[in-house]
Amino acid sequence: MTKLIIVRHCQALGNLERFFQGKIDSDITTLGREQIEATAEFLKDEKIDVIYTSTKKRAKLSAEGINKYHGRNIIIDGRLCEIDAGKWEGIHLVDIEKLYPGQFYNWRNDPAKFQAPDGESMADVYNRVRSALDDIVKVNIGKAVCIVSHGCAIKNMVCYLHGKSVEDIGDFPIGTNMSVNIVRIDENMKTEFLLENYSEHLTYTELRG
Repeated sequence: MTKLIIVRHCQALGNLERFFQGKIDSDITTLGREQIEATAEFLKDEKIDVIYTSTKKRAKLSAEGINKYHGRNIIIDGRLCEIDAGKWEGIHLVDIEKLYPGQFYNWRNDPAKFQAPDGESMADVYNRVRSALDDIVKVNIGKAVCIVSHGCAIKNMVCYLHGKSVEDIGDFPIGTNMSVNIVRIDENMKTEFLLENYSEHLTYTELRG
């Protein structure tokens, strides 16, 4: 039995200031650091054999925080990065809605059809995170693996692990920063979710924020 512990990164400037981060390497916030601490405490008694993270600072710092109780190898995998939003990168969401109303509608209401100008399609993201998960599981059979990634990327991972196609992506919400998904995968690649977008460990930090 393989276990995946999939965690969204902590709050970063884009989350706080409401601009589209995507591939931008934003700094993390004070609340983000508190979220890392709360999540590290929550996961300190979980068995973790290896940690994977995207290339982005907000994910790597979150992974390093979780790792303080485990001391495991951290592997960086670019396939775990957030969606490349092309011309949307760095633009505040209120302005995106005015500038790109059609695609903004798809982002909110029909994400399977979403693609920002000069950016990745949702299908692109689904296919690359599916490839990453398949490879990670293949080389870590029987282990407990922590994966630190991003909101839209994890939305696609959860969709895939539920056995759904990208056409069903709208059925899956984006979890809050440092939300946790825990999935068991048996030898026949059948999955069982133990936690999905779990965030109760963050209640105290969210109240402070």
